[in-house]
Amino acid sequence: MKRDIYAYITTVTLVVAAGFSLFLVISDNLLPFTTQATLKTTSVDVVPEVKGYIKDVFVKEGQHVEAGTPLFVIDKSEYEIDLQRAQATYLQAQSRWDKAQTYLKRVRVLSHNSSVSQEAYDDAYSDERAAKAAFMAAEADRNLAKLNLDRTLVKAKGTGIVTNLTYSKGMYVSPTTPVIHLVKNNDQWLEVDFTEKGLSALKTHNTVNIVYDAIPNQVYQGTIVSIDHAISSGLSAKNQLGQISNETRWIRPQQKIRVRVQPNQRPQEVVAGSRASVMVRDTMNVSDVWMTVLSWFRFVY
Repeated sequence: MKRDIYAYITTVTLVVAAGFSLFLVISDNLLPFTTQATLKTTSVDVVPEVKGYIKDVFVKEGQHVEAGTPLFVIDKSEYEIDLQRAQATYLQAQSRWDKAQTYLKRVRVLSHNSSVSQEAYDDAYSDERAAKAAFMAAEADRNLAKLNLDRTLVKAKGTGIVTNLTYSKGMYVSPTTPVIHLVKNNDQWLEVDFTEKGLSALKTHNTVNIVYDAIPNQVYQGTIVSIDHAISSGLSAKNQLGQISNETRWIRPQQKIRVRVQPNQRPQEVVAGSRASVMVRDTMNVSDVWMTVLSWFRFVY
């Protein structure tokens, strides 16, 4: 009796294992499934265009901001002085140019009456051109000084959520230093790595089932929007020798193909970097059943 029970259990175990193995083989080819999916989003690094010490920070970690929202301000003292200096130089250059123009007009009239030499007229004309060039340079410097003063107030260039805010009042920043990162939660997608066996079943606009590791007992849907046409090992750079694989194992690791999936919903419980499992949907509802079962296991692991 006991022997029959053991035989029955062994038979059931072998049948389940064989059935599961068969399911995985079919899945790889007809209903691609993978647990290697990561939620991605775009982010914007907020980098100041001028250097200096932060005078005040107007936002906090996790705050949602719109385009044009003031983020922080850099000490303006140095840039106000630069603007005053540039303004003084501009006014001086403008005065010199005005005088040079007036003198040139006078010399031009006198030259028509042959009261001055051609050389005197040429000198006056040359001085007026030089004064004009100096005025234009001073005007450009003044405009740049104004622009730099305006740049001390750093504003958001787009909508996003403040992330990884590590700077505070009194810290020094430069134009090469990202101070704030803005994450755009309205622009999210899944980077999914399927095995290459399922390429025939991976088509753009196909729908997929999605189970997030962070959300048990929930199955979401998405759409395949693109399939990468190359991976790093398939690219050949110019002027380089061929790279030979030294793989000697009989069973090689399967190659992965990167696919971009656009989720139909954006759950609030997930963040950029969250992991997920993805499976292509079918008309027999096999994918729906399998992903539902998988979502239950997310309570455990």
